[in-house]
Amino acid sequence: MEVFQIRLISNVRLLLILILLSNIRSSHQAVYSCSSNALCGCSTNSATVTRIVGGENAAPATWGWAVSLRIGTGSLCGGSIISNSWVITAAHCIISQTPSQYTIYAGSTSRWAGTQTRTASNIFVHPGYSSTTYVNDIAMLKLSSPLSMDDPYVSSICIPSVNQSTLSAGEWPSVGTNVRILLFLE
Repeated sequence: MEVFQIRLISNVRLLLILILLSNIRSSHQAVYSCSSNALCGCSTNSATVTRIVGGENAAPATWGWAVSLRIGTGSLCGGSIISNSWVITAAHCIISQTPSQYTIYAGSTSRWAGTQTRTASNIFVHPGYSSTTYVNDIAMLKLSSPLSMDDPYVSSICIPSVNQSTLSAGEWPSVGTNVRILLFLE
């Protein structure tokens, strides 16, 4: 009888801990919003995010810099708007297609849809990209015509400005890395 009581008490404690954890998890949320005066990184609507694992549906106009990228007749990748004429994506998304076979959909949280659609006019894959190791897995797409940044569903993502003191703090790649990236973007 005593063994049964110990097991019951242990099971009750475990159940209480699980209930407590599920309540904490479901009540925790982060709201991402920013000043509408910001030049980048803002969308029309704030986003409420309650979990990372498993994700959740994005509301319209919450991640305006995200684009879906259709490759040829059906492959899909994502990217981010860095200006009205440029999108950044992963180099592994760039396969042997001509630039016009890449369709960029901006202004939507759905794939292959958007308030604005463009094709690429030029593609730049990082010259040090390795398809074996995925080192330098970055590419730039020049759009055939600029996006209208007045569209409330479209915005650009912020690219952080890194100075010498930030690099010295060890929070970024070593000094000189930013020079290679800047040369690549130019």
